[in-house]
Amino acid sequence: MSLRLVIWWSAFILATGVTAYQARAQELADPAEMTVVAGDELQSAPEAEATPAVAAADAESPAVWEMAQLVQPADPQKPGGKGAPADEDTEEFEEYDPWQPFNEKTFEINRKLDKHVLKPLAKAYDKVVPNWVQRSIENAFANVGSVRRVVNSAAQGRFETAGQELGRFVFNTIFGIGGLFDVAKSELGIESKSIDAGQTFGVFGAPPGPYLVIPAFPPFTVREAVGYVVDSFLNPLRYIGMDFPTSVGLEIHDRVNYRALNLETFDEFEAGVFDLYSAVRNGYLQRRQRMVEDGRGESVFFGGGKKDH
Repeated sequence: MSLRLVIWWSAFILATGVTAYQARAQELADPAEMTVVAGDELQSAPEAEATPAVAAADAESPAVWEMAQLVQPADPQKPGGKGAPADEDTEEFEEYDPWQPFNEKTFEINRKLDKHVLKPLAKAYDKVVPNWVQRSIENAFANVGSVRRVVNSAAQGRFETAGQELGRFVFNTIFGIGGLFDVAKSELGIESKSIDAGQTFGVFGAPPGPYLVIPAFPPFTVREAVGYVVDSFLNPLRYIGMDFPTSVGLEIHDRVNYRALNLETFDEFEAGVFDLYSAVRNGYLQRRQRMVEDGRGESVFFGGGKKDH
């Protein structure tokens, strides 16, 4: 019954948002230092992360999700880990975008979807739903994502991280009321990390392949696109007898909620970028490469993850 209520609620918000805000143009502000909720956690965008074309850097709309991927830093390496240093990663970085004409057209389609559909919808949603409720909903979706992070951490040989993610899931599910509150972070200081199947493939040497932009999806490389499909099978919600409309409704609700939490952040980002497509592409590809190196640095399979005695 609760899942069906979510669907009705999403439909109500959709109707309200489209009616009230569809005609609004996007207002852009000057860039500032940004804090972005990206994927599973709230993270700051350090100045060193910016690409030459961007003053500061996507969220879970097609164009906006790409921006969050751009500014979200990879997990810091542990002392003693044997992954390549960040400056070496940057020197070795090489963009690969043979499908650029297609990608640029798709990127613009995604930006228009965000501007005329998702952003107006998120504005209406933000007026109705209190911020603390939005945060709780985001925490709940992130808690479900713990399964993906645990499996991929273990597959990469990052067993300490896998244990932390499992502990977070258990603690937040029990004491955080099903994950509505991130008590593992607030009470124990255990933060989540960005870990997925695309990163796992990269840790074991799979090349990223061409950069790819698909309508209504975040940016990918071919490797990350395959990883995205694999991760979809690690979503527990797939296995609880949920029908298709309910599944779609939850996905819409998650994206609208996430967009509402980041309205000002993405306006500031877009205002500070001259070549948005190139900034998003290069930042995304560099971040993914750093994530792979960080994974190797923690992996016991590659000599990382060992503590000095």
